[in-house]
Amino acid sequence: MLKPGGMQEVAEQILQTDLQVLALQEIRWKGKGQIKKDKYYLYYSCKEDQTGHLGTGFIVKKEITKNIMGFEPINERICKIRLKGKYHNITLINIHAPAEEKDDDVKEQFYAELQQVQEKVPKHDLLIILGDCNAKIGREKAYQKVTSKHTLHDTTMEMES
Repeated sequence: MLKPGGMQEVAEQILQTDLQVLALQEIRWKGKGQIKKDKYYLYYSCKEDQTGHLGTGFIVKKEITKNIMGFEPINERICKIRLKGKYHNITLINIHAPAEEKDDDVKEQFYAELQQVQEKVPKHDLLIILGDCNAKIGREKAYQKVTSKHTLHDTTMEMES
């Protein structure tokens, strides 16, 4: 979304669907905030001092913005939005997890921050975590219902316990 017209291009795509909320990663802007347009609002959370790096956010169609109870930009890898629901409120946490090859310290800090954000979500909210988990799913038979034979990786990444 760093290129000129990038935000409008993404917005035009969502406006052609029945989706009401879209989670975005790699916005690559500077800072955090919201942009109100005629047909949608954009909420974003990026690095405070640098463009071109990471960034998460949400595009929300205007007709449901009345249901937004709050947006919280955590950092360039995590943000959350809370929506008023009919029976339960809904909290969406948008993430962009560090890739497997990142330092363990970076990964541990990310997951600790995600855990803190999760713990602050009201217990009766429907909680959905979405975004780019940077998972590598291979061609193993166990995953073929998800990936079929079309995946970039031969083997699934190892999970640490």
